[in-house]
Amino acid sequence: MRALRYDRYGPPEVLRIVEAAEPVPQAGEVKVRVHAASLNPLDWKIRAGHVRWLPVFRRPPRIPGCDFAGEIVGVGGGATGHYVGERVFGSLLPFGRAGTLAEFIVAGIDRLATIPGEVSYEQAAALPIAAGTALQGVVDEGRLGAGQRILITGAAGGVGHFAVRLAKHLGAEVVGVCGAANMEFVRGLGADEAIDYAHDDFTRRGDRFDVVFDAAGASSFLAARAVLTDMGCYLNTGGDAGAVAGTVVGALLARATSRQRAIPIALDSRAARWRRLAALAREGTLRAHIERTIGLEEVAEAQRAMETGHGRGKIVVRMA
Repeated sequence: MRALRYDRYGPPEVLRIVEAAEPVPQAGEVKVRVHAASLNPLDWKIRAGHVRWLPVFRRPPRIPGCDFAGEIVGVGGGATGHYVGERVFGSLLPFGRAGTLAEFIVAGIDRLATIPGEVSYEQAAALPIAAGTALQGVVDEGRLGAGQRILITGAAGGVGHFAVRLAKHLGAEVVGVCGAANMEFVRGLGADEAIDYAHDDFTRRGDRFDVVFDAAGASSFLAARAVLTDMGCYLNTGGDAGAVAGTVVGALLARATSRQRAIPIALDSRAARWRRLAALAREGTLRAHIERTIGLEEVAEAQRAMETGHGRGKIVVRMA
């Protein structure tokens, strides 16, 4: 099978297309022919070696990618509830060597869910990590409700643009922080206000928010608490170890000194969450903005562009 692989940590140039052996499903697993996979910042951060000091991550050679959508072509023993020919989507854990930028993968039945008939492979592949993080942050952790106010940094990005749509679906007032080139795009997602981070510091605003969802990792609880309500919640998606550590410290500080909350989001990436995403996609609440669809040959260039942090929506890799 064709797959994208890198044999050492490094820049995008280490990625190359290879012929690899097709995986075989074990007990509790299914084999999936991948039709589409989406790119996430985590992919290039692992490739660049940002997590090499964490022993839980296997060293190269590695096939990158976590999110996928495709068709089941084989079922291992005990993989009940799924069948050959079923359209499924999900996300693999990022720790192993076998990722989703390949023609075939194997996945545990706890890592996938059925794609609704109305949803394309490309749309399904764009959902898991980005939309799952937005759902967990806005709904489960932030507990955002109708009439409340939320500020979202990185509002044009993968997680951010889903968060804007979810927040509007809940009936909240949304302020999106983004670059100048994306302000109209963010308003088009439903944001009530879009502000340019290069000219406006949201931490100096005079108004208050029930939730600050820092999808860009652009701030901290200490900086954002000034614009939170007395019982407001600061959420950080943990773009790097420093952000996670800072939010953990913020959580302890918030608990000790106020009724505010600070939460580092660690995505609960299991089938139950994917089924919730599928239901929201079926009803039209969640629809990914796919910036472009590319082939394996274009992943290196796409990851290089993603490293700038100025993306819009999602990039999806279509398998031939």
